[in-house]
Amino acid sequence: MLAECESLLAGQVSPEFLRSQIEVGTRICGSLAEARADLARLRLTVAEVAARHGMAPIAAATHPFADWETQKPTDRARYATLHRDMQGVARRLVICGLHVHVGLDDDELRIDLMNQVRYFLPHLLALSTSSPFWGGEDTGLNSYRVSVFDAMPRTGLPDQFDSWGEYRRHVDILTGVGLIDDATKLWWDVRPSERFPTLEMRVTDICTRLDDGIAIAALYRCLLRMLWRLKRNNQRWRIYARMLIDENRWRAQRYGTDQGLVDFGRGAIFPYA
Repeated sequence: MLAECESLLAGQVSPEFLRSQIEVGTRICGSLAEARADLARLRLTVAEVAARHGMAPIAAATHPFADWETQKPTDRARYATLHRDMQGVARRLVICGLHVHVGLDDDELRIDLMNQVRYFLPHLLALSTSSPFWGGEDTGLNSYRVSVFDAMPRTGLPDQFDSWGEYRRHVDILTGVGLIDDATKLWWDVRPSERFPTLEMRVTDICTRLDDGIAIAALYRCLLRMLWRLKRNNQRWRIYARMLIDENRWRAQRYGTDQGLVDFGRGAIFPYA
């Protein structure tokens, strides 16, 4: 099935850590309409190929009833290394996320906007939450996927960095002692992509509905543009401590949009809307 998908979607489909997962990625898109059309084509093609093999894919951040202990890893060197290093926490990764890349070809700008956009990541997560089920049970969390992924190292909110150089120095320490091969092993909620000139948002659950995913991508792009416009006018969004943003991240993970988030400027919880 995967070979057939790869022949039809050259460079836009790939296996994931577990053999029960498949990943698709759009081309570089100049508009949201283009991104939507490309993603629709990718999903439709995978669904049609899967149907010919007697299967049906679901876009779900956690499989609602699958047993993670029965999943089989993909036979590739990168995944074998991940399995060896992470053991049980990697074997539990029956989860799927939505990653959105926004092009920013200035490294200093990528770091500056990463520091500021951290504030909004819980808001994006709350909109996407769609993974309450794990192993056939209702966990009571709107996004149990986040709980599973947070067991991995180098996840969650990134620290604040004063410059691109400071960020690279921290990466160099980890690579220098052999803990990671490169910055692709930093699995933060948002990160400067190692492979592309983009700022990659990774906090959100995968969206079952195509238009929900496109809406979240649109909001993320708009937030970065807003922060860029502030910078152009010698302004910026206030930087809040990671411990405070983490509280909203937890509320988003637990309640989605149902219970509201903290407005730190006004010092109170406000309805999500």
